[in-house]
Amino acid sequence: MASCFSLLSNLTAALTANTVALGLGLALVQKIINLHGGTVLVNSEVGKGSCFTVRIPYHRSDNLLRTQVTTSLPSYPLLVENAQVLIIEDSVAAADQITRYLSEMGMQPIIYSQGEGAVEEVLRVQPALIILDLQLPNLSGWEVLNQLKINPKTKDIPTIIISVVDEHSKGLAQGAFEYLVKPITRAQLQVTIEKLQHPARSNSPNLIVVPEVFLDDPLILLAEDNQPNIDTMSAYLESRGYHLILANNGQQAIDLVRVQRPDLIVMDIQMPGMDGLEAIRCIRNDRQFVHIPIIALTALAMPGDRETCLAAGANEYLTKPIKLKQLVTTIQQLLGR
Repeated sequence: MASCFSLLSNLTAALTANTVALGLGLALVQKIINLHGGTVLVNSEVGKGSCFTVRIPYHRSDNLLRTQVTTSLPSYPLLVENAQVLIIEDSVAAADQITRYLSEMGMQPIIYSQGEGAVEEVLRVQPALIILDLQLPNLSGWEVLNQLKINPKTKDIPTIIISVVDEHSKGLAQGAFEYLVKPITRAQLQVTIEKLQHPARSNSPNLIVVPEVFLDDPLILLAEDNQPNIDTMSAYLESRGYHLILANNGQQAIDLVRVQRPDLIVMDIQMPGMDGLEAIRCIRNDRQFVHIPIIALTALAMPGDRETCLAAGANEYLTKPIKLKQLVTTIQQLLGR
């Protein structure tokens, strides 16, 4: 194991040095470290400079997967410092979320809030990437996408659709690079952009060791329809090492439980369509899911609500506004940590 860890450390150090020498910046350093399951932290002080800390986890060999990773350079320079990304989105909450994610990746987000005039804005900005909502005022995202793809000056700019409407096949058929369904996580967007960076791999790969999905990294299903709550809770839980999948109504939660089999469920009670209580009951009616811990959340705390949630099958009950440390403590207790 010592040799395995040494290999990870030496490889990371070498690649980091080469990255800095090439002037490609910290974004690629972070990408390399992420491949090893590590983190990059920064501490800055005005007038004194910045200190960057790289941390690589030490894992047992049975939790590692040998895989082939190539050294081909990116074919599209998205991760260069201050690369401009045009976000065509009329929802302030969604635009703020995407802006935050892109800023953390070292990119420069620009927001345009309507469909009408979007192509002209693309021509003016000449972004490296376009993120497009479909439900826009004045002119739909579908029409914007069509105009982008028939214009020789914009047709080659990659477009990622992010929408509450799930029409993945149609989006790809009309020229979108990728299609994500809201609500999205930081990890989803980062993986999509990395796919854009590496559309084709070299034929001469190198064999190195990278982390697999570790057995001790729990998968949490967050069922919540309020976007600010999604942003806050998902960002905090991801920062604590949890993997997140998202649903914004009860039926979506049930479908994801059947497919993804999460280790724990955080279920909002007040959701459109099928509410959280009904979703909990449906999940508990399936014997294979009776042991998945469920935390019920509600903003309308009334006498007897806790008992109602527990009777439906929840293991714990928390009221909004959620105290994030309390949420993590409850998750750890239910997962036996």
